[in-house]
Amino acid sequence: MPSSRSILQTYRLISQRKPSAHRLFSTPPPPPPPSAKDVRSRLHKLNDRLPASVRPYTTPLLGAPATHITSFLILHEITAVISLLGLVAAFHYNNGLLPDMSSNQLFEEQTQKFGRWLRKKGWVEEVDVDTVAEEYGGDSAHHHGEAERSAWSVQGEREGVRLILEFATAYLITKALMPVRIVVSVWATPWFSRAVLSPLGRAARGLFGKK
Repeated sequence: MPSSRSILQTYRLISQRKPSAHRLFSTPPPPPPPSAKDVRSRLHKLNDRLPASVRPYTTPLLGAPATHITSFLILHEITAVISLLGLVAAFHYNNGLLPDMSSNQLFEEQTQKFGRWLRKKGWVEEVDVDTVAEEYGGDSAHHHGEAERSAWSVQGEREGVRLILEFATAYLITKALMPVRIVVSVWATPWFSRAVLSPLGRAARGLFGKK
């Protein structure tokens, strides 16, 4: 019969090799937040792409605290999403009337882009994508634009065709509104950082900092 000493040694050996329950079931640490260097790099890239008339609003942020830069970048994305979806909804319930964006060089590119994206989501069918390419792409788009001048009607089109055209048109308008969105985002940055981002950061540190 093994002695109590040998049993104790065996138990210690097994305990050393067995993973602890704390390591198996403890909450994994949250991913590290973006560093100040990362957010400044993102702002630098965005600032370089902006028109010269807008940069005086964004350049001072390059020397701001990281929380302010993060707040601005979040607000910039939020204003883009709200503008895009708001315009799509407005067009969809406006009797099928859309501003004529056919003269914009990016119109055909955006109809193709959103056609593929909406098809992947299952919101439109392949026939809708083909119809937009045939009737509203290239010279066909200019033909529609000449007929309707400042606006064109898609009232009689299939639902999927309308949706593609609405998203493409809304995107181009959202892009054109970027200077306005930039100014609004810069203006709201201090408030967003103080009232939203900082409390969320403290709550996250308090939650994940507990052992």
